[in-house]
Amino acid sequence: MTGWFALVFIVAVVIATAAIFAAGRKAGAAAEAAKAREVELKSQKEASDAKDRMLEAGAAAPCDRDALADRLRGGTF
Repeated sequence: MTGWFALVFIVAVVIATAAIFAAGRKAGAAAEAAKAREVELKSQKEASDAKDRMLEAGAAAPCDRDALADRLRGGTF
């Protein structure tokens, strides 16, 4: 009779250990995916900021030779 209890207890421990292992792997994969999304979002933000700076620089560029000469003379280039 005690042999059955021991067997049931061992099987329960093995199943619980397997369930904990699977839950840990799933949590680890979710954390890794969240970190990858964070890195991708940071990369996209940096690219967007660079594009914004380029657009601002293009908008502030002199439109002709005279405007360029005036900016160079004024020291605001």
